[in-house]
Amino acid sequence: ILWAEAVFLEARPQRKTKSVDALKKCEHDPHVLLAVAKLFWSERKITKAREWFLRTVKIEPDLGDAWGLFYKFELQHGTEEQQEEVRKRCENAEPRHGELWCAESKHVLNWQKKTGEILAL
Repeated sequence: ILWAEAVFLEARPQRKTKSVDALKKCEHDPHVLLAVAKLFWSERKITKAREWFLRTVKIEPDLGDAWGLFYKFELQHGTEEQQEEVRKRCENAEPRHGELWCAESKHVLNWQKKTGEILAL
């Protein structure tokens, strides 16, 4: 988590270098992979961002934050089929972890909502 945060604490020109350092230290950590996906998204490298989002949810399907960001990414840049695919895969994975995911899923107003509804939030 600290390496993922460190990527975005750097100035824009140094972010790529910091992400390479983070990947060397934590190669299979979903938070670092998610940070790299967000980095590509911010640089408007849509295909690479999608690949890294897919890699992240494949390694850790229980991380709800990754699903939420992946869904938001597809809402902006994907087709309806891609959005639906992400939603279905998220519902099948039933994520339970992630800072933002837990905040939404455990909020009092969302206590009876299903995974797909929480994903949209």
